[in-house]
Amino acid sequence: MDTTEELNGTYFYHGHENVLAQELFWLIFLEEFSKHEGLAIETAATILSGWPLIPKKKGLGKSSWGTSVASKMSRRIFKDMHFIEPVETPVGIWKTRWTIRVGTAVGRYVPYVGYVQAMIVFSIVAKETRNKYNLIARPDDRIPWTYF
Repeated sequence: MDTTEELNGTYFYHGHENVLAQELFWLIFLEEFSKHEGLAIETAATILSGWPLIPKKKGLGKSSWGTSVASKMSRRIFKDMHFIEPVETPVGIWKTRWTIRVGTAVGRYVPYVGYVQAMIVFSIVAKETRNKYNLIARPDDRIPWTYF
């Protein structure tokens, strides 16, 4: 048998027998996702390092409940660097604050870089899954993908 073959209305794919069309799609998705595992781990690390997990002393009114590893490290690395003009940075989901410190800005944007990476990884994996699945599947089982 080949690595991909059709058997009595089901598929044979890389050693898996009697695979339905939906199962074939998920097998291909997992295979394509594993090709990008390094980028996915980097993405998860970026997102998690930006979460405010380190407890801090509560300030007056404006202070959030914690700080992140990314914030602590970026403030230490960029200790003496300042912007010429204040920069607006995200704090949480709906709030923003202004800062002139480079380390503060970098620390606050780190999780958002991770979210963008996650969207890019997902779109690449979805595209590769679509192409490979539609190449293997019978015409009746193919997924019509449209461009918006």
